[in-house]
Amino acid sequence: MSGTFTKIISALSLLLPFGALADVNVAVVAPKAGEYKTLGDEIISGVRIAVDDINAQGGLKGEKINLITVDDQCDDRLAVSTAQMMAVNTSPKDKMALVIGPYCNNAFDEVSDIYAKAKIFQIIPTSISAKEATKNQKGLVKMAGYKDRQGKDFYNYYKHHFADKRVALVYDSNNREVVEIAAAIQGEFRKEGNADKLRAFSFETYSNDYDKLAKAVFKNNIDLAYILGRSESIAKLSKELKSENKDFVIFTNKYQAQEDFSRIMGDLAEGSYFIGLPSLKDNPNFAETLVKLRLLGVEPKGLAVYGYSAVKLWEELVEKADSFAYDKLASVLNTQTLDTSWGETMFNNGNPENSVNYGIYQLQAGEYTQVY
Repeated sequence: MSGTFTKIISALSLLLPFGALADVNVAVVAPKAGEYKTLGDEIISGVRIAVDDINAQGGLKGEKINLITVDDQCDDRLAVSTAQMMAVNTSPKDKMALVIGPYCNNAFDEVSDIYAKAKIFQIIPTSISAKEATKNQKGLVKMAGYKDRQGKDFYNYYKHHFADKRVALVYDSNNREVVEIAAAIQGEFRKEGNADKLRAFSFETYSNDYDKLAKAVFKNNIDLAYILGRSESIAKLSKELKSENKDFVIFTNKYQAQEDFSRIMGDLAEGSYFIGLPSLKDNPNFAETLVKLRLLGVEPKGLAVYGYSAVKLWEELVEKADSFAYDKLASVLNTQTLDTSWGETMFNNGNPENSVNYGIYQLQAGEYTQVY
């Protein structure tokens, strides 16, 4: 038996004993191992908090919510196989009412097709790649909008705080999602008439020779870099740049620069900037929810807010539709204003009218502090 097949069986075994499950089944699909484990754990934590809260209040429409967590390890084959396994469970007691996720988007259109054909409602709690999620399904909610939004939000912060600086955009040209974000950043600089302030570099052009790449950046009189790609590559190049010039400014994506960044950078990581979804703790629309969570003894961390919000959005849809049925939820989704943790919005084919603006964080005293 191959290693990959073993992983698929291991992940899907969580779904097999459906006959013993209660009432309404909800699954969250996210990485519980590997490079993105921390992010997956945060999403799952938020979903679990929301489900526990609903059950503590007597359930949803009198039904207990049964939560299933599935580790897809950000593996395309696991994500597809998970969806296929869920789709074949069609009896009332076994059927999945809602899937939250997956977090990784590489096989997204194939996965969303499977869920839609099986009439399983699907909510993506975090922003999603427009290149990977090209299809709209009537029961698919892209709750936070699209990842290329960070191009605009990075440029706005740059314009107000670093407008005199030349920027190196360094990215992994083999990663479609990274290329999408890089294109959005380049587009913003062009649109604003600042294309001359931006110079693009790819890791592949320099064969991942970080010293050579750092020298090329400095040769172009650049003192700020936005670096996108694998966690280890981001960290190694950042270390080269900061070792040469301690005042060099580093920006990167909060979800790409994982544990490798702090491990490799050490003290040089301090002061680096990270772009990620906002914590929502200062958002007035989230204030009531935050108070409630704190009364429960819960302080939502990172993406937990978005996992929690996905369940609460589904809860509102069920209440308004007076049903768990896929078609009825889809009808409400596309005809009524709905509450999200960042404000009320309408959804058009599952796309929010008001997508989430990205936040800017700075590593200060070892903690991510939102500065924008």
